[in-house]
Amino acid sequence: MGLSIHYSGTIRSMDLLDDLMTETTDICQSFNWKYHLINEPDGDQLKGIIFSPENCEPLMLTFLPNRRMCSFLNLKHRDIFDGTRLGKELMYTTSTKTQFAGPDTHMALIKLLRYLKEKYFETFELQDEGEYWETGDEKIFLRNFRRYEYLFDTVANILDNVQALPGENVDSLARRIEKILKEKLGGEGKTIIND
Repeated sequence: MGLSIHYSGTIRSMDLLDDLMTETTDICQSFNWKYHLINEPDGDQLKGIIFSPENCEPLMLTFLPNRRMCSFLNLKHRDIFDGTRLGKELMYTTSTKTQFAGPDTHMALIKLLRYLKEKYFETFELQDEGEYWETGDEKIFLRNFRRYEYLFDTVANILDNVQALPGENVDSLARRIEKILKEKLGGEGKTIIND
């Protein structure tokens, strides 16, 4: 749980990958973000950069020789992308939770990815749970960000304070937690935070 982005893409040419890595490294150094360069000449031949602003899950701009972005985690667990449990194309989609990095970092990452998309990518798709990628509207994004914070804090508070009743089994405890959450959050469709 937490506001995330989901992205996939194809770099225009593998000849551009070194430039993308160098430019992204420079950006990471200027913001003091942690990063790792990946260059696996054997096996899957994954190459690119993984970077992470403070309190953010890593962003993975790593590519296979077919020019498609793919995370090393998806490669490691590729057997689950069997077309039954998970669609095979999902292997080429990466998700990054930005919730705990804060709204400014989220917006900076979206701007960076938009810039990289224009300069290096043949195709690039991103779904932003905060809607900043889609709208570019800071007000909409901040409203969505506050909504996620409220939901996260509410669920954490409930889970921290609910205790099993004497004789209660796991199933009845789960049903009771579900009921408390529905009561507290007002069920589906209710606006949690207004503008």
